[in-house]
Amino acid sequence: MKKLFYLLAALLLLASCEHKELCYQHPHLKTVRVEFDWRDAPYASPAGMCVYFYPREGGNGQRFDFTGTEGGEVQLRVGRYVALCYNNDTEIVEFYNTDDFATHGVYTREGNPLEPIYGNAANYAPRADGSEEEPVRVSPDMMWGCTASEVEVTDEGLSCSCLPSGAEDADGGTQRDEYVITLYPHELVCTYTYEVRNVSNLKHMVQMCGTISGMAGTLAFASEELGTESVTVPFESVSDGVSTVTGRFYTFGHHPDNPDPHRMVFYVVMDDGAKYCYKDTEKLDVTTQVHEAPDFRHVHIIIDGLDLPQPIENGHGFEVDVDDWEVVEEEIKI
Repeated sequence: MKKLFYLLAALLLLASCEHKELCYQHPHLKTVRVEFDWRDAPYASPAGMCVYFYPREGGNGQRFDFTGTEGGEVQLRVGRYVALCYNNDTEIVEFYNTDDFATHGVYTREGNPLEPIYGNAANYAPRADGSEEEPVRVSPDMMWGCTASEVEVTDEGLSCSCLPSGAEDADGGTQRDEYVITLYPHELVCTYTYEVRNVSNLKHMVQMCGTISGMAGTLAFASEELGTESVTVPFESVSDGVSTVTGRFYTFGHHPDNPDPHRMVFYVVMDDGAKYCYKDTEKLDVTTQVHEAPDFRHVHIIIDGLDLPQPIENGHGFEVDVDDWEVVEEEIKI
């Protein structure tokens, strides 16, 4: 009986020694290569990019950061995702709802209309009629980004839906590759430029800045939907010292369903210390130029004529007081 017992024990021991591979990761982790294709923004030059992968079943997204514009490798569990990306070198914008793909967005801090004027410490400035209650929000950084839907990581490979702008694919825009996802960033922020021609007495101008009203204050990345609340955006002005003032600033743009007009206001400091505010004239209502721009991402505004006064000689320099802006509402000469 003892021999039989030892024999059975040996047989059971031999059977238990059958080799089986052990797997400790459920679901499995896969190395995924993220690549950025810049055909939709050939002149973009961000210092780095970030990508968020959000599980389709819910839960917080995973953020991965890359230096430069090429991308790199990330570790993702087998599963289904949606993804978004944007440049991570911003300094001005602030983010909200980063844990939710649908509402992850961006905005800018509060400012004041005179912020672009060097050395200004005043908060008061006359505003365009109807925009007095609008928040003033500083201009954002330039941003590039895009989204990818139907991202699926399996034990066999990766598939996702992401195409460059204007491209069509018979397979619904699906990429299939062995753990490679290609993203096609494009401009997310609008670039506005303006030109004020035939400005009189410009050689006596010391400093100048302006604002534009009726702009959007937020941007949601997933849908690229703009906020409906109107904000006023301050911007810098550059003089050629002869007769032309130009400027360039970034903005999220204007919500197409927002009826608020876009009116520009200019704040001018002359070399005798006098300060003038130009507002509420027909030429400074640029609503039509903004709405009918051929490219809503790149809007160029032209204003013809701005009469700066001849300053008093031996002026006293620049000092900003609370109520010392002389409002000029000049009419268009017909």
